[in-house]
Amino acid sequence: MSTRQALSVKEKMAYGCGDAASNMMWGMTSSYLMYYYTDIYGLPLLAVSWILLVARVVDAFCDPAIGYVVDRIGGLFVPRLIRFLAIPFGITGFLCFLALPLSPTGKVVWAGATYIVFGAIYSCINTPYGALAVMMSRSATQRVSLNAFRMMGCQAGSLLVALLTIPAITWLGGGESAAQHRYGMAVYVLALSVLGSILWLCVARGCTVRHPPAPVRQDLLVTLRHLLGNRRWVLSNLLAFFYFVGQAALFGFALYYARIVLGGTEQLGANIITFITVLLFAGVPACLPLARRLGTVRSGIMCLIAQGAAYLAMAVAGASMTGFFLSIALLALAQGVMSPFYYTLLAEAVDDGDPKTSTGSAGLAYSINTWVTKLAMGLTGFVLAQFLSQGHYVEGGVTQPPDLSFWIMAGFIWLPLGAVCMQALCLLAWRDRE
Repeated sequence: MSTRQALSVKEKMAYGCGDAASNMMWGMTSSYLMYYYTDIYGLPLLAVSWILLVARVVDAFCDPAIGYVVDRIGGLFVPRLIRFLAIPFGITGFLCFLALPLSPTGKVVWAGATYIVFGAIYSCINTPYGALAVMMSRSATQRVSLNAFRMMGCQAGSLLVALLTIPAITWLGGGESAAQHRYGMAVYVLALSVLGSILWLCVARGCTVRHPPAPVRQDLLVTLRHLLGNRRWVLSNLLAFFYFVGQAALFGFALYYARIVLGGTEQLGANIITFITVLLFAGVPACLPLARRLGTVRSGIMCLIAQGAAYLAMAVAGASMTGFFLSIALLALAQGVMSPFYYTLLAEAVDDGDPKTSTGSAGLAYSINTWVTKLAMGLTGFVLAQFLSQGHYVEGGVTQPPDLSFWIMAGFIWLPLGAVCMQALCLLAWRDRE
């Protein structure tokens, strides 16, 4: 490996700061936004489901647009763009959890507008960040290592949110009432937003673009046609879609599963999220030795088999706390080991397409991948909210309908189990080309 290709630990840590920043707010929106909307801000479930879906429809335009801009301007533009958007990222993330005292209709409009604007800023900073890995190194080994640091940053940000959120909003708000939780949530998210902006500035300062793609002058439709003709790129996007369906279900329904199926409290749900996040983080370092021994695709298939077994065991365990935690431990460890492989396979797919298309389309390729992940989150959030509605969930209610547990298990176990099966099919199709 040449010195030019080698990345220092400091630079890998700087790169990991980006996912730490993203996943503090991603963790808040994926694990607590639905709970905040329904139980703290008092929005109706139907409105919540449509807010989550419409925000992703808007992102259908934001992600490809910023990717196209990056490709047209060139790779050296990426650190400057991240620096420019670092502070707006923090401000808009804070506004998502700022509960203004409005009318019922005003609350829905405010919640929808702030979440849509945050999603747009998130697209504009996270899409070039994803493409940055391709520009920092051409070494496959270095990329696995770089994405391992990215995933460790991801899990560190998620862990911070999982550990602190429920205790922090209660402590900062001074009590357990909805009004106190609204105040505590606003103060807490303000602190997260400031930290997130600082971490994005660390990315812009600490990461070096060594292999900047030349500005793309090719017609957009031609570039899209070339991307869609790249079979591995299509498979990597399908992998990402089904992975984030599982993640959205896992984190979005954890609080509800803890209360309805396991018979606990919101704090138990927060403890489950913390437990999952710790084990996701613990699993990440195992990805590199496993990939060296078995290869990325075979390692991924093994991880998916373990995840499928964990979901089935969870279904059998039912309300058993011991059975649940053993199952969720296996699930989280397997997901942690596999998490860097998604981005490694995506980078491989982008490289695989370059010699065939002669276009430096990394920005557009990653922007569409980012949109796919958020589309998965939005659609899953919409489905989960519909499941709550079908089960006649009572917002903030102590007593819930008996049929609700069926819908909670459908969202927490059976939906993500189906997504695991679809990922396995994608990896089996990928192996045809090896």
